[in-house]
Amino acid sequence: MSRVKSRQNVEICGDCGAPDATWASINKGILLCTQCCSIHRSLGRHISQVKSLQKGSWNPNQLAMVCTLNNNGANSIWEHNLLENNGKLMKKKPNPKDAISVKSEFIKAKHLQCAYTFRDNATYDEGLENELGKQLHASVRTPNLETSFRLLVQGADPNYFHDERGTTPLHIAAKTEQKLQVELLLVYGADPTFPDAHGKTPIDYAKKNVNKDLLNRLIESQYEVTDAFIQYLTHKRPDHQNGIHFILPQGGFESNPNSLTKLQKMKNALFEQLAMDVYDEIDRRETEAIWLSCVDAIDLNVVPFLPVDSTMSKPRNQGRQKLARFSTPELKSLVFDILIDTQRRQLLSETGPNRTHLREYSPVSDDDPLYDSVAPDEDYALPPIQENEKPQTDTVEQLTKQLKASDSTICDLKAEVNQLKAHVESLKCENIELKTRLSQCKVPETNNSINGDEFSSLQPIISNGDVDLRQNRKNQRPSSMYETREGLKTPNWQLLKNQIKQNDQLRNATQSLYGTAQDKQTVFECTELITRSIQQLCKSIQDRDKEDCVDSGEKVKFAVLRLATILPKETEKKSIKPMCDILPHLLAECYSLQTAHKEGDAAKIERHLTKIRELSFYLAKHTKDILTRYSSAQ
Repeated sequence: MSRVKSRQNVEICGDCGAPDATWASINKGILLCTQCCSIHRSLGRHISQVKSLQKGSWNPNQLAMVCTLNNNGANSIWEHNLLENNGKLMKKKPNPKDAISVKSEFIKAKHLQCAYTFRDNATYDEGLENELGKQLHASVRTPNLETSFRLLVQGADPNYFHDERGTTPLHIAAKTEQKLQVELLLVYGADPTFPDAHGKTPIDYAKKNVNKDLLNRLIESQYEVTDAFIQYLTHKRPDHQNGIHFILPQGGFESNPNSLTKLQKMKNALFEQLAMDVYDEIDRRETEAIWLSCVDAIDLNVVPFLPVDSTMSKPRNQGRQKLARFSTPELKSLVFDILIDTQRRQLLSETGPNRTHLREYSPVSDDDPLYDSVAPDEDYALPPIQENEKPQTDTVEQLTKQLKASDSTICDLKAEVNQLKAHVESLKCENIELKTRLSQCKVPETNNSINGDEFSSLQPIISNGDVDLRQNRKNQRPSSMYETREGLKTPNWQLLKNQIKQNDQLRNATQSLYGTAQDKQTVFECTELITRSIQQLCKSIQDRDKEDCVDSGEKVKFAVLRLATILPKETEKKSIKPMCDILPHLLAECYSLQTAHKEGDAAKIERHLTKIRELSFYLAKHTKDILTRYSSAQ
């Protein structure tokens, strides 16, 4: 994989004509400016697959395919009715200086509704599909990439099976060594494991070629999802050329038994859907990190969760959106569990009933996996244990070790419970003392600089331990992505109980994102929580390893969101809205700082440190404004 370091031949946005386009839509075959790219991202990856030309990780063939389509006028296919002289839809194309709302209306009509694309007036019956498929067969054997792209846009099936030749378009492209045609077919969903009439796959045809780059690319395309998971956890890719197709991280990750049990009970179709949804979420987060690092993207809208896909059910769309709630450690734990169960399913497919090798690939159906070979659901049932059969020695030893580890864990938990009881008693005393101090304290004037005295003027009331928001959730399943989180777990249990009751009453009364205002004491506690989180963040970025920087940033985010749930809307407009806008940039800087530290780039480290201090100052300033307003109201 390589990263683009030089500019392309035609750096003009395909939607508005802006110069110096730095993004690309892979399946649309055009380059994009930053503004138009923000609209493409809001449409969803199922509509437009965007990637940064300067910072994205590209396969050389894929990059060459996109540049060839862009330079050969692929954009004219999407704007056919705009360029046609006698067209019925002579709509004006937006200019680079037009408002983003004008560009959004045009892009949605162009790419989401395909309003300007040429469509045959004939009904899409079997005869027309066969004709398009035969034309695609003839086109992929030539270097004419634009013709194949036009046929795919008009509805040609990339896996069309030619009855007379007994092959698919990917067989022909691999046999004739048309690398760019192969890349285009893969983008539109061609299956590299589809057998022809003689039982040979496109990979078998590629093995006969002298140049092995095409063979490696086809093999790599089979493991696109698992490769993305492995790279997300380890920043490494399996060595497919040497037959290493799967790497399970050995250290730094622990499997969640409850999560793994649920994954093992899932059927193949549901498991594949979950894997694809997690894959899309990882792609969204990686693109979001690159997006926030661009200077010209700061004022544009971010994509907080996966956009809705109209082809999927409502529950699945809600589940995809809720993946955005997972923190980075939680998402990595889920990815690790998916990899473990993927390996288990592959082993079962090899050693299942009447199997001595991997299952041979057959034509794709709705119930079959996309690429990877997975055994049917009935093959997952383990063979029954005979009465006279004794467990193996290694299994007994393993169970003994697990029991010892469990006993040690129980002892540690008992000691921790005793410590927590003592800590709760001390917090009760501290709470009474702080209530007295808060009623007498006066908030100093706001300065234009950040220092330790300014932060220490607001004393926190919670400990430095990790806060788990999930413990305060209701057992009821959230109905949509827009349902708010519960409050943070505080030592004041009676106050927490009352707060939960008030939040439940508020949800039944209104569909607003934020709740009603709480009493002044609760506001003071929330502002103290934000101050403590900011202090912990500033302390973590001074450490050498800077490993806790991202976790500290997450705590700041949770603290601000808790304050947003208890303030009225008029206060939210003045103070909370700017604080919520700062949070994505703060988290992006934390991730960038951690990456720069691993790379050892001193200049980037100093730049990200300065940016984090600046964003922390603005959060502290808005927090102090809220505390000042509520203190003066006493």
